Amino acid sequence: MTFANRLAATAAALTLVAGLGLGAAPAQAAPVTAPAMPATALPGTALPAQVPASSAVVSTARKPAPRIPRNPRKADVLVNRNYPLVPKGFTPRLVRVPGTSFRLQAPAATAYRTMVAAARKDGVRIRLTSAYRSYATQRSLMTSYTRAYGSRYARSVVAPAGTSEHQTGLAVDVGAPRSWMARHAATYGFILRYPKGQERVTGYRYEPWHYRYLGPAAAKRYTASKARTLEAYYRATSRPAAPKAAASKQATRKTTANLNLRSGAGTRYRVLATVRRGSAVRLTGQRSGPWYQVKHGSRTGWMSSRYLR
Repeated sequence: MTFANRLAATAAALTLVAGLGLGAAPAQAAPVTAPAMPATALPGTALPAQVPASSAVVSTARKPAPRIPRNPRKADVLVNRNYPLVPKGFTPRLVRVPGTSFRLQAPAATAYRTMVAAARKDGVRIRLTSAYRSYATQRSLMTSYTRAYGSRYARSVVAPAGTSEHQTGLAVDVGAPRSWMARHAATYGFILRYPKGQERVTGYRYEPWHYRYLGPAAAKRYTASKARTLEAYYRATSRPAAPKAAASKQATRKTTANLNLRSGAGTRYRVLATVRRGSAVRLTGQRSGPWYQVKHGSRTGWMSSRYLR
């Protein structure tokens, strides 16, 4: 081999080594890019599926909490101790439920009548035992239960006036075979409102007779969500902040009779002072059943809400 031939062979070998990546690295590597996807597949092969760029990232962000409905004229309203009626003395437009002495808002009454007819075809008789109750009726009911059973038990079975679903004209108590209601009520827009095992969420004992009208579409969404309570469905497990103006308006009450200011919530407690009728007292925000803690002058004590307006 001549010198020229040896030189040519050496140059070829160096070129091969560099191509295999075994030589020294270049001063600056060129950026690596993926080869373009061929427009057509080779015979006997298939093109890989194309993945849209927007689907490459899956969002794990939690959906925002739904708006909590507060309009008591709407079927989807949430009403409980933390979310009282606005105003508390709200009175809905009512119609009489055919064949009964009870009243409901018109859509609830119509749906109830349709549900009763459907149950009758299945040989089931639904009996309405309670529907709309006014603010005054609810307050009287709470007072009677408190006197009979004590405030703790009363608050577990009776809603304070202004916080009851019955006051909306959208709730019913039924004395029907409850298994039929559990299976079919949602079809007609009604849901079981206070289920078993949810006492800490709803604030009330299990009431298999208490059903609440939401409307068929809303009841279907509620059922599909697998939520056990409206509180869970609306993610409304805490008390909302009250507007300052509303809070200040509610902070002062007047006595409607000469009223004893007591050292505790109940007539068994010591009388601190007797406050004259028409006197203004300021609520502290503490409450025990029908008793409010109030401030009058320099004294703080408890008064019956029955005589405060």
